[in-house]
Amino acid sequence: MVAPASEWTQALGKAVHQLGWAAPVIYFLLYILGTLVLAPSPMMTIAAGVAFGWWGIPLALLAETAGAACSFLISRYLFGETLEDWITAHPAFKAIKNAIDEEGWRVLLLLRLSPAVPFGLLNYLLGLTNIPLSTYLIWTMIGNLPGTVLDVYIGVVGAKTDDPVQFAYLVAGLIATVAVAVLITIKARSYLREAGVKA
Repeated sequence: MVAPASEWTQALGKAVHQLGWAAPVIYFLLYILGTLVLAPSPMMTIAAGVAFGWWGIPLALLAETAGAACSFLISRYLFGETLEDWITAHPAFKAIKNAIDEEGWRVLLLLRLSPAVPFGLLNYLLGLTNIPLSTYLIWTMIGNLPGTVLDVYIGVVGAKTDDPVQFAYLVAGLIATVAVAVLITIKARSYLREAGVKA
């Protein structure tokens, strides 16, 4: 398990090093594209930890927020009617939309903290609500922060497998971070159930 991960992280690190100053820009653009096509956001964020270390946290957070903004705007201004019909046929997503229309940023924040709804799909769904873009961006970034830190941490741990002492230290921190993330998720789901949203 460790060997393939180590090889992957080393290969990615070399590729990023060869790109030089363009690496963060390319990563940023690829993250936006990945968000639009519903690629798994955790994998893209973990890659930031592997490639950029702790600088991956602000880079990934900005990239995923930019991707979320693009999806939101596309949904609101281009595919609104089509997605509305789709939501009508899916009661769970309709409940989420109604909850956000009624409660605003509170439910938005809880949904971002809960991993039950895929990041990319949620972006398009939120474009159909009446929440303002500025509110959407602020609470999306805040809600994404814990998960981003955790995923980047995983990437950093994977990139440090050649140093046993540092690896052990990072794994210990990772366990603590996961524990906090789980507690946040449980609490978020509890509040969402109270708001009538199954997550």
